[in-house]
Amino acid sequence: MYAVASSGEGPEALVADRFGRAEYFSIFDGEGNYLRSIRNDTSAMAHGAGGQAVAAVASEGVKAIIGPQFGPNAESAMKGGGLSAFVASGCTVSKAVADCIAGNLKKVL
Repeated sequence: MYAVASSGEGPEALVADRFGRAEYFSIFDGEGNYLRSIRNDTSAMAHGAGGQAVAAVASEGVKAIIGPQFGPNAESAMKGGGLSAFVASGCTVSKAVADCIAGNLKKVL
C-alpha cells in the first residue's frame, strides 16, 4: 500500500508541497487503486509532525510513502518502521503512485 502527501481529497488531488504538514494523505493499494483519503491531524503540530504523520499512515497498513521531501523526524520514523520513501511533486497523487509503481520516482529510503 502507498500513502501520498496530498493537498486535498481524492485521486486527482495534487501532491502536497510538504509531507508532515500535508492536509491529507491519499491511500492506494499495491496495484495503484485509490482507496481513501485521510485527514492529517498532525499538520498543526509545532514540532515532530513528520514522525507523527508516518505513524498515522503506517497504522493504515502503508509500506511506501510518497512526498515532496522528508524531514529528519519523518525519515527516522520511516526507517524504524521499515517503510520506503519516494520523492514526487508537481503532479496528481494518482500519477505519483503510477510513477512509483513504474520505477520512475527517486527512492530516498
